[in-house]
Amino acid sequence: MFIETYYDERHMVPAGSREPAIPYPELAGEELRLWQTYLPVATELGNMPFWFYDRTPQPVIKQLQKAQRQHLFDRIEIWSRSGDPMAVGVIDGGRTRYFSIVRWGDAELTLEQLKKNCASKIGS
Repeated sequence: MFIETYYDERHMVPAGSREPAIPYPELAGEELRLWQTYLPVATELGNMPFWFYDRTPQPVIKQLQKAQRQHLFDRIEIWSRSGDPMAVGVIDGGRTRYFSIVRWGDAELTLEQLKKNCASKIGS
């Protein structure tokens, strides 16, 4: 199973003038549109079914717990399609911002492969 974590203290994105820096890469522009197209189902982490934690790999659970403990996000969503989920931190405000936390599953896709898979769906 493929697992990719995005936590990186060297990649600190300021959340705002009074908020702490965020050690996760921000999803924006074309990359955000591609991921939202490829992973069309978004479920808030707090609303996941009970079996989610039993079936999710332990390294993923640890990354989710780490993100929750830091209180950087208004919520964490699991974006998914069958066999290929990604956890995304969400900050609501003047504009909603999205941050990659961890991705796991069967498909290890590069951004270029994602573009090819989603090209017809987003009108590219």
